[in-house]
Amino acid sequence: MEVDWLRYQNQGAIRNKPLSGGLLEALAFLPDLGVTMEVFSGGQAPKGSGGSRTGSTRHDHGNAADAFFYKDGRKLDWSNPDDQPLFQQIVSRAKANGVTGFGAGDGYMQPGSMHIGFGPEAVWGAGGKGTNAPGWLREAAHGQPGHIHNPNEDKAIANDAMAAIGKTPSAYPASGGTPAVMGGAERDNLSRHIMNEYQPEKASGILGAMFPNMTADRQDRI
Repeated sequence: MEVDWLRYQNQGAIRNKPLSGGLLEALAFLPDLGVTMEVFSGGQAPKGSGGSRTGSTRHDHGNAADAFFYKDGRKLDWSNPDDQPLFQQIVSRAKANGVTGFGAGDGYMQPGSMHIGFGPEAVWGAGGKGTNAPGWLREAAHGQPGHIHNPNEDKAIANDAMAAIGKTPSAYPASGGTPAVMGGAERDNLSRHIMNEYQPEKASGILGAMFPNMTADRQDRI
C-alpha cells in the first residue's frame, strides 16, 4: 500500500520491510494533522522464519515502526515544547485507532524519533521502562493530564514477557502481591525477553560486526 504521507528510509536496515496495512490504516489520520512520517526501522521477518530480524516481535509483519514525523517540511522534535502537543495528538489518535505501543524520550533511539505500533499495550522511554516515559507521552497514551506511571504497568510488561517464554504470568501479578520465586534460568530468560522487547535495531555491516553494542541509530549518527 502506497500513501503520500509516508516515506521509507529503512532500505539498509535490518527491519527493511514495509508497514502492515493494518498499521497504515490506523495512522491514516496523519494527513489531517498536516504530518508526514519517515520510517527508518520498519517491518521484519517473523520470528522463526529464518529471515533477517532483531529484537522483539513487535516489528514482525510490519506491525511497528521507528519513525520521524514532519510538518511543513520541518522534522518535529518532542524536546521542543511547541511540538509536544502535536506528538500528543499523534499518540492519542493512534491509540484510539488501536495502536498499543509507544516509545520515545531522552536516551531512547534518536532524538525526536518515536516507536509506534501494535503489540502488548505499553509506553516506555530509556531502557524500555515505563517509568522513563516522558510526561507528554504518558498523558497522551493514558488520556489523563499529569498521569503518574503505575508500577503495575511494568508488571504487566513482565507478565507479557513471561507468557512469551511459556511461563505462567502470575509470577508477576499485575494487581500487586508477592512475586513467586523463579529459578535462575527463568530469571535469565525473562530478563533477555524484556530487554529484547524494547531493543533498538542493531547496526549492520562492518560497524555492526566490529561493535556488538552498536545500534542502527548510532551508526547513522557516525
